[in-house]
Amino acid sequence: MPISHRFPLVVCALVIGHSAAAQTFFPPVSTPPGNPTTVSKALLGKALFWDEQLSSDRTMACGTCHIFGSGGSDPRSTNATHPGLDGTFGTADDIHGSPGVVRQDALGNQVGDAMFGVRPQSTGRRAPSVINAAYESQLFWDGRATDAFTDPVSGLVTLPFFAALESQVAGPPLSDVEMSHMGRSWTAIATDIAPLQPLALADQLPANLQALVAGQTYTQLFNNEFGAGGVTPQRIIFAIAAYERTLIADQSPFDLWSNGLASQTAAEQAGFALSSMFCVSCHGDLGGSFLPVPNDFRNIGLRPAAEDLGRAGISGISADIRRFKTPGLRNVALRAPYMHNGSLASLDDVMRFYARGGDFAPMDVEVQLIAGQLGSVDRANLIAFMNTLTDPRVQLGLPPFDRPRLWSESPRVPQLYGTGTAGTGGLIPQAVGATPSFIGNSKFAVGLDRAAPSSLAFFVLDFAPAPAPFQVLGQNIYLALSPATQTYFAGLTASAGYSSIRLPIPNDQFLTGAALYAQWLVFDANGPSGFASTGAFSTTLF
Repeated sequence: MPISHRFPLVVCALVIGHSAAAQTFFPPVSTPPGNPTTVSKALLGKALFWDEQLSSDRTMACGTCHIFGSGGSDPRSTNATHPGLDGTFGTADDIHGSPGVVRQDALGNQVGDAMFGVRPQSTGRRAPSVINAAYESQLFWDGRATDAFTDPVSGLVTLPFFAALESQVAGPPLSDVEMSHMGRSWTAIATDIAPLQPLALADQLPANLQALVAGQTYTQLFNNEFGAGGVTPQRIIFAIAAYERTLIADQSPFDLWSNGLASQTAAEQAGFALSSMFCVSCHGDLGGSFLPVPNDFRNIGLRPAAEDLGRAGISGISADIRRFKTPGLRNVALRAPYMHNGSLASLDDVMRFYARGGDFAPMDVEVQLIAGQLGSVDRANLIAFMNTLTDPRVQLGLPPFDRPRLWSESPRVPQLYGTGTAGTGGLIPQAVGATPSFIGNSKFAVGLDRAAPSSLAFFVLDFAPAPAPFQVLGQNIYLALSPATQTYFAGLTASAGYSSIRLPIPNDQFLTGAALYAQWLVFDANGPSGFASTGAFSTTLF
């Protein structure tokens, strides 16, 4: 007798693991012959994928934008904003992309960006899910990562087919918005990470990663896996792609039902029936798998063409204007916000969007035909069905979706506290963009934002906080102002009112555990006694 899937997800995962793992509608994953997937290579790729040391300033891993609990997409998109085509924040064309790195040079100096200053930049599109991406032959929203992989150093095609993952992996680590400093090369990335202890900034490592990285450098791990030659760009890319091929989510309540091991509610059954009418013509089901249709790009009328050409920006074909890759529906309930620009906050918003037939004509005929056909009950039933496509292993972080905790998710992230004092325009300056405070970090940096344009700024650093906030020249001060207090001149803020300072942390293990407290002070004629100040921040060296 089929069992209901409406029981705790842990139990659901156990049932699937013992009963249905071999009973899936999913076809086998195609793998390029030049990069066969092995357990050891995928494990090395897992370490790389979750290592923030792959980024220039050590703040971003590949996995930062692809969190499994959010369906392999980026939960930070809800609070991230790119100002869009008009360059103005808070308008209709804003994009909820993925936060990246502060614009920086090769030394780690935060040079600032015209739109973001010394705050982390944001991508112009939301990160798609990495889960089940192994089934796709064109990746990114515009499909620019293709089946043929071109080595980023030699410029030669080294994998002629089945290598869309390798093509995709080669992009973000070079992007000076997503992970890198300006002008970084893949050769520099390989040289940079070769001597490092893998996952040195992460904690709560799964047991298999703990065993892999213990006492090793990346050079040793790469020699063990690939043979002599150490860390190379192509080897990095191949290992990460091998890991991503293991991220297959095929064990959802829907799979239990499809294999006769569970029942569906009336709402879920009704939603499943509706999906064949309104969903599969674009999203596909591939015999029940609900994986994306290969090479399928659609114009759903989400935003005007001027904001983003979509596929046409790659193909050069006018018919591709505003067409974006159609994602699969697996784990869709976890992936909010939705669409390439993150503009729809919930699945209900998505259903309402399609019910009104899109927002900006012209759009594909399939979208036009849905207009007026999805009432509130139909929308609720479709959402009920889409919830059955969530693999509990994804939601709960169970293998193969287990992972380390990133530095950016840990208590090691510098903590802001206190309230500064306002200056010009009534704005309170803010400390932003702090990087990891690990021993030996030559790129430890802290930014200053919302300061008076072209004003003098000072960064005050102390080893002790004030017992309680006190006032100096009208400023809220949170530092002890002890004999150990140091003040650093950060120069003139840019015309937009931002600045930063880089303070290399000595490679002295004696400093481990030392607490630092800091605050920015800004000369500002419109602040109390001619100053404005940020709140404070604290960090502990590790």
